[in-house]
Amino acid sequence: QIQGESANGKSTDYRIGKHQANKMKWLHYITFAFFLSNVFESQAQERTLTLEEAFSIAEERSLDAVNARNVFLYAYWQYRNYRAELLPNVVLDGNLPSLNRSLSSYLKENGTYGFVKNNSISEDLTLSISQNIPFSGGSISVQSALQRIDQLSDDKTTGYLSVPFSFTLNQPLFSPKTLKWAMRIEPERYKEARQQYQTDMESVYMKTINQYFDLLLAQTNLDIARINQVNAAKLHDIAKGKKSVGLISNNDLLQLELNKINSEAEVISAGQTYESKLLTFRNFLRMENDADLIPVIPESLFNVTISLGQVKDLAYKNHPVNHTIARRLLEARRQIDEAKANRGFKADLHVALGYTGSDLTFPDSYRHLQNREIISLGVRIPILDWGKGKGRVKLAESEQELVKSQVEQTQLGFEQNIILSVSQFRDQSRLLALSQQADSIARLRYETAFQTFAMGTLNVLDINNAQIERDNAKRKYINELYLSWLCYYYNLRQITLYDFQRETNIIHPEINAKK
Repeated sequence: QIQGESANGKSTDYRIGKHQANKMKWLHYITFAFFLSNVFESQAQERTLTLEEAFSIAEERSLDAVNARNVFLYAYWQYRNYRAELLPNVVLDGNLPSLNRSLSSYLKENGTYGFVKNNSISEDLTLSISQNIPFSGGSISVQSALQRIDQLSDDKTTGYLSVPFSFTLNQPLFSPKTLKWAMRIEPERYKEARQQYQTDMESVYMKTINQYFDLLLAQTNLDIARINQVNAAKLHDIAKGKKSVGLISNNDLLQLELNKINSEAEVISAGQTYESKLLTFRNFLRMENDADLIPVIPESLFNVTISLGQVKDLAYKNHPVNHTIARRLLEARRQIDEAKANRGFKADLHVALGYTGSDLTFPDSYRHLQNREIISLGVRIPILDWGKGKGRVKLAESEQELVKSQVEQTQLGFEQNIILSVSQFRDQSRLLALSQQADSIARLRYETAFQTFAMGTLNVLDINNAQIERDNAKRKYINELYLSWLCYYYNLRQITLYDFQRETNIIHPEINAKK
């Protein structure tokens, strides 16, 4: 039974039937169930994410990591191809069969040309084993060959030509030793690629830290904006009560009302920034679901001790810049060697020694063998090149001097970066501790100011200042934590390729698999 008041002011009883009461009860149940489902759905769409989890996802899925792996894979197969140039090659060549029905011209004894009809089928096989000679720039090979020719004309005959054994030497004289230089350059290039891959993966982690802390700061600003909105509403309500008894001026009340409006706008703005950073971070990690990622504030990393001497030793041992410098100097010297070799006298020696035989039957072609000797020497002597050869040498020497100066500048910059990074890392531990203390003090000061204002002994300007200092202290702590992770610790990891927490070199699984 529900009692109410009619339009004429008389009391009226409204009686609800049992059936209607049951309907209202079920309506309450349905409403409550719908509310719970929305709560669970909103919770399911949120996912907390630690920085270590973000590292794992970025290493596996991010496009930066995929590109780093592809670059290393290219360098790996380039090195494999170079290694194959140092090993013997075994090749089987052949024509099975080759039909020739054509007319060919030939020179008669009287100086005129005539034509002869070709009508034959031939088959040939050649097995050869060749080996490059790195230190001379030539190559040696051993061959064994067999050829068969079947004449299809009126007098059908079959003939065999055999080369049981033949040794061949191809030796350029006074020419660049390309493979010799490759033996010095390519190992450095591959070591550089291996360490560069590890450096690139550290860059993936550093980019992850950037994205993670951007999202964390956006989340922190959103949380601050929501707290400020709640507190601004409470302060405005308190101020209205004080205004009614004349404890504050109308100007202070209007200021608090303005703060309330601004706090509502700040929540909207902070929410938009968070959504933008969330989308950027999710795209970087290539996460397809629509879950809201809630970043967890990571712990401090300053439980490790790092010395300048240790960092220098590790950096000069592990960083790819050292192999880059060695490779560039070797390439500059190779260019000078090639320029000098190409400017003057050249000669190519070709020697083929072995045995050969021919007959109408296959076995007989191997019985009556004859010596097979082919020797040739080709020469090239530049008579007048207008100084082009000398100019190429001078150009290569000038480029070598340029590379030396660039390398020296790179080394100085690298060492300066090491010293600065170690110094910043040492100072950052103290800065992070101070910012954490300031965050706690500023939060406590604001709580005290809030209570003091509620009691009526604090003005509006003081509580606004306390709120601004509390918010700035929180942002300052997040920023110092970001600098600790990215700009200092992971910067040292990338320079040294060394994990100071686990005290081991950083070697990714792909590197071990491609040793």
